[in-house]
Amino acid sequence: MTIAALQLNDQSLLIQAEDGALHAEPGFARLTRDGIVTGEEARAVAWREPQHVYNQYWSQLSQAPLPSRHPFARHHADIAFAQLRALWSGAGSPDTLMLLAPASFADAQLSLLLGMAQALPASCCAVVDSALAHCLDAEDDTLFVDLQMHDAVLTVCRPNGAGIDIAAQEVVPGFGMAQIQNSLARHVSDLMIENYRFDPLHSSDSEQSIFDQIPHWLTRLRFEEEVSTRLVSGQGEHACIVRRDAIRRLVEQRFASVRTFLDRWSGCRLLLSHASGLVTGLVEPFTHADVAGQTIGAQNCLSRQAEILGQVDGLYRVRSLKRAESAAAEPRANGAVLATHLLCGDIALPLNRPLSIRVDEDGISARNALDDDAELTVVLRNQSLESLRLGPNAALPERCVPGASIRVAGHELKLIRVEHD
Repeated sequence: MTIAALQLNDQSLLIQAEDGALHAEPGFARLTRDGIVTGEEARAVAWREPQHVYNQYWSQLSQAPLPSRHPFARHHADIAFAQLRALWSGAGSPDTLMLLAPASFADAQLSLLLGMAQALPASCCAVVDSALAHCLDAEDDTLFVDLQMHDAVLTVCRPNGAGIDIAAQEVVPGFGMAQIQNSLARHVSDLMIENYRFDPLHSSDSEQSIFDQIPHWLTRLRFEEEVSTRLVSGQGEHACIVRRDAIRRLVEQRFASVRTFLDRWSGCRLLLSHASGLVTGLVEPFTHADVAGQTIGAQNCLSRQAEILGQVDGLYRVRSLKRAESAAAEPRANGAVLATHLLCGDIALPLNRPLSIRVDEDGISARNALDDDAELTVVLRNQSLESLRLGPNAALPERCVPGASIRVAGHELKLIRVEHD
């Protein structure tokens, strides 16, 4: 029997098998004459072909008929099943699935999803709340922030001696990454209208170009005050500067309901899901929050599958778990001796700035920059390495300490500590 963990966040749906096979893709689907194309290929034309591309079929998962008939999709469930099958195949078609589901999924939607999994065919052995899966090692009350594409899920996980459970939870509709990106796109459009009398959102090609670049802008704005970019249109090339302060003001306008929950649980450690990490530079309370690794929830469930399944006697949403004493994480070592640099050949590169590693026919190279074509981009943040980009052939050490190694496509790069007088 093979088992895999399926993490449901439509910003980046992720499945990881116990043998390490990993597949992830965004929750976009394109309806064509030949079938349904999902993931990055669909997202790459979403604003050029809005009449054919869908991105709300997970948040609105149901069997209600679509507005227009299509030979391959009667309803959102048909579209979601096409993506579920692509994810399942990408992880080697495992026999058994453990679902990591956010609170934004209603019970009826989870029941529908369980039926879809059976049709793959795969059996489901457990449904674990996504926040609980990410916080299994938590030592303190932890507020987990999980931005979906169209909603935000806020969860407080509380250790209780030998276990951990969910103390509070709230779903905030309309505060997802799609709404943040739409606000940023409108802001760029306003700048272009003001400076060039050109609205890029009135052209499908320039609109697609803006949304293609937004994730890169948000990543750079975590580390830079402003980002310079250029948009190409039929009217020529248009320069634009996106400033962090302006984007922060836009996001803050949508942030009131989230802030109310954060204020109510102000003593908690803040942990953002990997898909939510882009907002750390845009929302003041998140500036110093921890960001979870992309696969940490899936890995937690896979590594403790026997422990979890021993406590589950049916397919219901697991919101509380006992933890074996050996499973408790080591205390976070404030003031521990950390690595400060990565050694690549004869060059030591600092980790406190984004560091990108490439592998090509000439070998391996590293530089302090955000590189969209890198196999791995990391930065030292809150005493641990955060992956800004993590390819399938890259792996980070559990702790950022001297002597540990980053592995990329068969290469091993040592972490070292550089002392300054």
